[in-house]
Amino acid sequence: MICGIEIHQRLSGRKLFCSCTPPGAGAAEGGKTAKFSRKLHLVASELGELDAAAKLEALRDRSFHYIAPADSCCLVEMDEEPPHAINPEALAAALTICDLLSSRPVDRLYVMRKNVIDGSNTSGFQRTALLATGGKVASKAGSVGILAVCIEEESAAILEGADSHAAYALDRLGIPLVEIATEPTLKTGQEAQDAAEAIGSLLRKTGLVARGLGTIRQDLNVSIPGGARVEIKGVQDLSMISKTVETEARRQQEILKISSEAKARLGARSIARTFYDVTETFRDSKSPMVSKMLKPGSKAFALALPGFAGLLGREVSPNRRFGTELADYARSCGVRGLIHSDEDMGKYGISDDALSELKVALSLSCQDAFALVVSDPARAQAALSAIAARASFFSVPEETRKANPDGTSSYMRPLPGKARLYPETDHEPVAITKGMLASAKQKAKGISQMESEKGRMLSSINAELAAQLSSVRGLISHDAAFKPLAQTPELSVFAAAAEDGMDQGFAASVLTNTLKGLRREGEDTLSLNELRLLSALRAHKEGVFTKAAMADILRLMCKGKSTTPDAAAKELGLERISGAALKELAAQIPDFSQLMAKYRLQVDASEAAALYGKGK
Repeated sequence: MICGIEIHQRLSGRKLFCSCTPPGAGAAEGGKTAKFSRKLHLVASELGELDAAAKLEALRDRSFHYIAPADSCCLVEMDEEPPHAINPEALAAALTICDLLSSRPVDRLYVMRKNVIDGSNTSGFQRTALLATGGKVASKAGSVGILAVCIEEESAAILEGADSHAAYALDRLGIPLVEIATEPTLKTGQEAQDAAEAIGSLLRKTGLVARGLGTIRQDLNVSIPGGARVEIKGVQDLSMISKTVETEARRQQEILKISSEAKARLGARSIARTFYDVTETFRDSKSPMVSKMLKPGSKAFALALPGFAGLLGREVSPNRRFGTELADYARSCGVRGLIHSDEDMGKYGISDDALSELKVALSLSCQDAFALVVSDPARAQAALSAIAARASFFSVPEETRKANPDGTSSYMRPLPGKARLYPETDHEPVAITKGMLASAKQKAKGISQMESEKGRMLSSINAELAAQLSSVRGLISHDAAFKPLAQTPELSVFAAAAEDGMDQGFAASVLTNTLKGLRREGEDTLSLNELRLLSALRAHKEGVFTKAAMADILRLMCKGKSTTPDAAAKELGLERISGAALKELAAQIPDFSQLMAKYRLQVDASEAAALYGKGK
């Protein structure tokens, strides 16, 4: 098996071809919203070719509805105005990433149009540009080669999808993405996961990328000997990459076995693209599902699949059978699914009489199978045509598949090719100057030096806490009055705490575990900035309250933006009991455990233990 991965990472800042700011990056909220609808059409490439994936989408003939918040969208997103000049900050960030990967930038950046008519772009294409080639990244499995680095625009976010239409929000459309594709040299799922982790870690270290759910996604390209390149799109969870790759390798193995057996059974025969109208057979069917689907304008059509008896029910990946694969092809044509002969007809309420009548109509033998779809005639016949073509292809087809949460994947469309690309005529080529490259190199050098300094700074705490603190971001806000000492506010606070001689392990635990716990509770930890959080750590060092009380102190500080740690300790009754006051308390309570049970948040356990002769 060989695998290559493509990492798509959003960059920080404004959009790529206009001045709009995406949500969560400074855009205002609660403004006006525009709504409009479009139909998108198939167009040929520069060489007059039609892309197979775009042709399939065109068959669905859907309409698209768009919601465009004025606070984060303009006429560019609505395709009512040509793209502006490329965002120089995004380009500079992408060039810095190229330098960190040792990738070689192109001399001139040519923006291309990539045909996409599923509605995710109002124009019917996505703008993308090759920025650099070559390079490498160090992962746990060794050095991984980089094939290419591109800069492109993010697609719109889907709100609703149906057979006849889809709805999208345009606030995400146009956000700059950097796409990093590795060479297809990864041999196992774990190697692919390690490579993705290494690239993701490098991107986060730059401080130039967006963070949060959905800001990074991985696409996987997998093939096995005798199989074909299959692209699996949209793996969101890094920990699922290994499982997804290995599951795809096994799926291709099973597909090859099924194909070999079906071909041997079929012999000199072929799968005829003859579609039988069996509507009357099921018109009075007691099957609730079939009756519901046979609405006005819909018909039932069946396709004979000679030699496939028993093969449609064969499992190709966990909880997915070959019949499931064919059902995905039907859905891609706008049909909700299919019924096939390897299923239990009882669960559909299809009687034995109706089943016998269907087999006679299709002239089926004991080795033959059938597929049945119910939809309007055009979609039903397009679906059966796709099923017939797939069943007749006795191997693994090149295709694009959607990643499922359980590590399996579902067919989306044929694998797109060069036929979907043509030059962007509304955007001039951009020269990549020596000055731009020198600036990127200087920025990359600064990032590398900062990483080295961060490693030295974190060497004083255990590896697990260091890893957490190194990756954490977005739990507290930045204050312009606070001199940044590292890339993130959390690391800045840690550096300042270390400089002040505080307990570094405790500071790291507060900045990771404590803040994450408060965030999970629903507290607004962003109301804490570097100055406020550092003041809480200093108050603990000065003996205002104990370590155990820190979560309660910060919780109250989250609720009141002007609340100081001293005021919070007083209001909560959590001021530390120490020294003579603790000795007096210990004299009243002779048992150490009873004391700690009652005063756990106000008494330091080691100080109390010393009084009771228990040591530290």
